[in-house]
Amino acid sequence: MLVRFFEYDTQIALDEGEIQGNILTVTFPHSAVLFLRCNESTPDRLKTRIITPAGKIEYEIQVMKSQEYTLKEIFEKNLLFLIPFYIFTHEKQFENYEKDDIKLKALLEEYEQIKNKLEELQEQGIISTYTRCTVMDMSNKVLEKIAKKYEAVKKGVKAVMGGKILDYEAKTIKREGEKEGEDRINQLNLYLILENRFDDLERAVNDREYQLQLFQEYSL
Repeated sequence: MLVRFFEYDTQIALDEGEIQGNILTVTFPHSAVLFLRCNESTPDRLKTRIITPAGKIEYEIQVMKSQEYTLKEIFEKNLLFLIPFYIFTHEKQFENYEKDDIKLKALLEEYEQIKNKLEELQEQGIISTYTRCTVMDMSNKVLEKIAKKYEAVKKGVKAVMGGKILDYEAKTIKREGEKEGEDRINQLNLYLILENRFDDLERAVNDREYQLQLFQEYSL
């Protein structure tokens, strides 16, 4: 993994490097790794050491462990991308949840909190309906993979996070997005026709990049 990081970091540094005179300046990115599962052997930090003719250079790669983040921290730090993987925190308890309704209920209450908080963020305009649906849908997909042997856990969490209702909302969002896209194109075409820019109109139909330029030109 460290070799991969060095390869990626080096490539990014070279791509963004600058040459001034006879000096090449490269800036390495602030890389980080997210462990979805962790145990006692999972490192708390990773380090790369480079030996150069001018001396030794070391830099650390930040380590994040999803299982160490509480729901409160996830929402306070706006780490919503961690929500689909929050189920990993409970992975070792799946068997107990499957056999104990009280413990399963506690798990479902946590996911009820997640759903309610996402709805609250949407109502406040902090996230969009699309973002909320995406987070919930990804949560269900991750759950489907890692809890496939535990029917009670799967059905319980998916019932809280949305099933058919979520599918309906996703389709509604798609339809609304398609309509907005159609309206935008129609408005652009109308402007081009009114200004007798028929050559531009024909080109925009076949050239997506040029169409985007025209959208910017007309502030659409």
